[in-house]
Amino acid sequence: MSEAFWVVKGNGPATFQHDTREQAEREAERLARQNPGRKFYVLETVCGFVKDDVRKFDLDVEPYNPF
Repeated sequence: MSEAFWVVKGNGPATFQHDTREQAEREAERLARQNPGRKFYVLETVCGFVKDDVRKFDLDVEPYNPF
């Protein structure tokens, strides 16, 4: 996934990725209304990392033909 996404974080783990900040803010507000006194945070992705160390490469050799 290369697009930014937003999650709502409360006391437990964030479980849903929102496509827009507005969706995440609405969800945080909904959760706050249902849970007076608890704080909910809207978190935005800013970067990501991937380890990519397996790569195929071709050799400049004659094809093997046993016949």
